[in-house]
Amino acid sequence: MTVFYLDTSAIVKRYRTEEGTEFIDRLFKKIEKSKHRLATSFLSVLEFISALRRLLKAKEITRETFTDSVARFAADLENYFIISSVDDTTISKSISLIIKHAIKTADSIHLASVIELKEILKESKERLVFVVDDKELYTAGLNENLKVINPRENDAVQKLKEYVK
Repeated sequence: MTVFYLDTSAIVKRYRTEEGTEFIDRLFKKIEKSKHRLATSFLSVLEFISALRRLLKAKEITRETFTDSVARFAADLENYFIISSVDDTTISKSISLIIKHAIKTADSIHLASVIELKEILKESKERLVFVVDDKELYTAGLNENLKVINPRENDAVQKLKEYVK
């Protein structure tokens, strides 16, 4: 079984059509038909709502689109995601990751969260894949010995097939 940890940049592709949306749609279809799972950090919840609210404020989306997207996201969180909390341990690990990789604050929290999840999954022998659409975070994930997929990569769908056999 594989757990796919999605950062916010990957999650957004489920609710807004952009490059990489096709990969995310395929991933969700695979999850619906299997025992594979999705995970994210509570930070993604905050970032997602904040991004949508900013789009609404800028009149780039309607109030109805905002409300519908939030409702769909909440349903997906409940049905598909394991949500990791952001606690003192996560923040402490994030600080060391910022120093090591020179990444942004939010990215360091996602990276710390996925590393914590990897430790938890060791005993169960489940595989973990980090799904992220951010070049610096992608590189940091590789440097932390994580399996990483960027939904916009040409070989993203092929990589997905390897993990959901």
